[in-house]
Amino acid sequence: MNRKSVLLTGGGSGIGEGIAQVLGERGWHVLVNDVNAEAAQKVAKAVKGTALPGDIRNQPKALLEQAVAIAGSLHALVNNAGIIRRSNLSETTEADLDLVYDVNIKSMILLSQAALPHLKASGGAVVNVSSIAAKHSQTGAGFYSMSKAAVSAFTRLASAEWGPSGVRVNGVAPGLIRTAMAEAVYSVPELFEKRRMMMPLRRIGAPVDIGRVVAFLLSEDASYVTGQVIDVDGGFTQTLISLLPHPETPKG
Repeated sequence: MNRKSVLLTGGGSGIGEGIAQVLGERGWHVLVNDVNAEAAQKVAKAVKGTALPGDIRNQPKALLEQAVAIAGSLHALVNNAGIIRRSNLSETTEADLDLVYDVNIKSMILLSQAALPHLKASGGAVVNVSSIAAKHSQTGAGFYSMSKAAVSAFTRLASAEWGPSGVRVNGVAPGLIRTAMAEAVYSVPELFEKRRMMMPLRRIGAPVDIGRVVAFLLSEDASYVTGQVIDVDGGFTQTLISLLPHPETPKG
């Protein structure tokens, strides 16, 4: 039985690895792209997929066509690759602006455009990984919040334009997720506990939590869902006002 194929960018670690794990468990042939060739190969082997290492900034259309040549067809594209360059906005360099734009926005658009004819043929779907920072500014993160807002805007526009072709386009916006990149925070027990208690669900998210929502959006269960960017944040963004100082609630 032929497996459905999905090209996953940034799949070698973190959220991407969690997405690959869930999709692999659910029978997808995951073509794992990552700039780190060793990481791509490790994850691909674990999910019985195929490694497609490379920098998505370099000829994204060629990468897409390579994925199709390997799999024979393409049923989904998950634009997960992303980068952050931390700085105050007033000090963000042009080089960092270019890098974040090229990885987070330009490559996503070019890959999606290249995937479109193949997804039309297969009745496939796109899922873009945005962030809760798209709506809630992440100060000190340079161009990151703006780039993720662009990911969400592209998701909505592409869903409207490509829907008549049968191609669905959705997004996920992760909140606090425990990955290797964030381990400097979560390895400190006091910081971990403070963050955990700020979550209505009282836990920090795991990469597979994002993977499960991506899997849903690629499934037939979501066949009437398009143009949505789903917050996967344990309810955190619904509690932001509660973090402000308030007078005590009157008793009685």
